Amino acid sequence: MLALTALASAQGTIGVDPITRHYTVTPGQTVTQVLNIYNPNQTAVRLKVAAYLMDMNISEVGESQFLPVGSVKESSAPWTSVSPGELDLGGRETKQVRYTIQVPAGAAPGTHWAVLMFEGQEPAAVPGKTLASFRLRVGHTMYVHVQPMTTAGSITGIFENVPRTDTGAYELAVQYTNSGTSAVAVQGRVELRDAAGTLVATLPLDIAVALPGRSLLLRSAWAGPVPRGQYTALVILNNGQKNKDILAEHVVSLPFDLKAAAPAPAPAPPTSPPPPPGAGSAGGAGGGRP
Repeated sequence: MLALTALASAQGTIGVDPITRHYTVTPGQTVTQVLNIYNPNQTAVRLKVAAYLMDMNISEVGESQFLPVGSVKESSAPWTSVSPGELDLGGRETKQVRYTIQVPAGAAPGTHWAVLMFEGQEPAAVPGKTLASFRLRVGHTMYVHVQPMTTAGSITGIFENVPRTDTGAYELAVQYTNSGTSAVAVQGRVELRDAAGTLVATLPLDIAVALPGRSLLLRSAWAGPVPRGQYTALVILNNGQKNKDILAEHVVSLPFDLKAAAPAPAPAPPTSPPPPPGAGSAGGAGGGRP
């Protein structure tokens, strides 16, 4: 198993720089980008790297889904050409790949996107004869923002999960729906206030990408110690628009006090192996002849 793991590392590891690019364009414009593709392994094994385009979707929970070209209506893959389509990389070697995006004159305004995948495999692998073959791919995401675009969105749901025990955490999920034509980075926070209006906690909502026409869930959790009672949660989101936050409120009711989570048990100290047979200590009790 160790040998197979080492073989996989030697065969498949590749890198791409940069990992993402954003282009602000107008219909009919052409853009070109050069990427550095590198093999970080110091090995004699050479990697055969294939370059190909894929569509991408991002699920409501933030997971990227890579799909065949033609699966996403906003795809920019049909506008994109790549050269070369294959390359060979030695250990610690870097080569360049160039792509060109030709935006059609009649392109719809808004964000279009695609992923340029680079997949590495050992050139010596023979289908049907090689015992084990390992592949690893890395993607370069291209966001093409065709002007003019609109940025718009709203909080369309707030969902909670009240813990069943007093050692659990209160979980909150905020649904943001992107009703504009541009992909946006959404982030924010939840401010929790008690019945007297005192701020008792601020929960972060980490940054995530919301594609146009899609919804996104941003999650956070509130752990104890927290007294039982009623609280007001003020959700504050921003989708990139300056001085224009998106607000919503939610009432939180905790039926019992939340306790602080129990600390993880300390690892057990290492035990000394037993002495080998006949290795009693000289002069110890019971160690001599009567």
